[in-house]
Amino acid sequence: MGARICEVCGAGDFRIVGDIAEHHFVGCRRCGLERIDPQPTDETLAKIYGAHYYDAWGLHTDKSSVEDLKRGTFRRVLKGIGQPPAGAKLLDCGAATGFLMGVAKDLGYEPYGVELSEFGAGEIASHFGKDHVHQGHLEHAPWADGAFDAITMCDFLEHVRDPVGIAKRAHALLKPGGVLAISMPRLGSFTHRVMRLRWTHYKVEHLFYFSVENLGRLLENVGFERYEGKTLVKTMNLRYIAHQFAIYPHPVLTPAVNTAAKLLPDVALRTQFPIAMGELVAYARKR
Repeated sequence: MGARICEVCGAGDFRIVGDIAEHHFVGCRRCGLERIDPQPTDETLAKIYGAHYYDAWGLHTDKSSVEDLKRGTFRRVLKGIGQPPAGAKLLDCGAATGFLMGVAKDLGYEPYGVELSEFGAGEIASHFGKDHVHQGHLEHAPWADGAFDAITMCDFLEHVRDPVGIAKRAHALLKPGGVLAISMPRLGSFTHRVMRLRWTHYKVEHLFYFSVENLGRLLENVGFERYEGKTLVKTMNLRYIAHQFAIYPHPVLTPAVNTAAKLLPDVALRTQFPIAMGELVAYARKR
């Protein structure tokens, strides 16, 4: 189905997953990769990625709490890379407003970021300097091959039109032995199996959906080794979850979370806890 072969395994046989928000989702019968086919237009995606895109985080109403949650998750992701050597440089792709970059700096990295949105890139520039952020696509970023000891892609690779090309670019930007860390929605997770087409990670801006296995295959195809993929544990609180379900309504979960938010005191809503929410975190090294 469709003229495009599978980005992971090269097969041309796709099954129908279903139609969501007037877009057609298909899955590779050989390796399980899922994607939107045909992809949304630039105009459709531009409407999604407008100034309101970060509203789901609650940045404008509770920035300090949101930052604390994000930093908790990013500390877990960066812990999997290991201790950076002296003078190590890290590039965060899809850096948003720079929360991961802040954690990386605390750990000893010199952090850089790539961010498409003007708002996010401006926030990064104000905290880390204009020379530490590229507003635009990774393919057009100005840094030389071999410039980085680590590259992170948290909630990034599923958004790009060409994940193979992006993985190749990341491979080129890393030093030999450098580490790529990725987090993204996980096909085959408990929430995916239970919720099926109502899975909250099925969104029009998510162009691709990977499992632990086929993500590893993609990275190995472009020259990475020592791949490890596992369940991502995030730092959350009920206030943040309730805000997200208000922005992205779900017929069952939104009413349940709203009820809990009304009944519980604010201290309970703000209490942080670790939780797996149907995502993976993966690491691989450049040969």
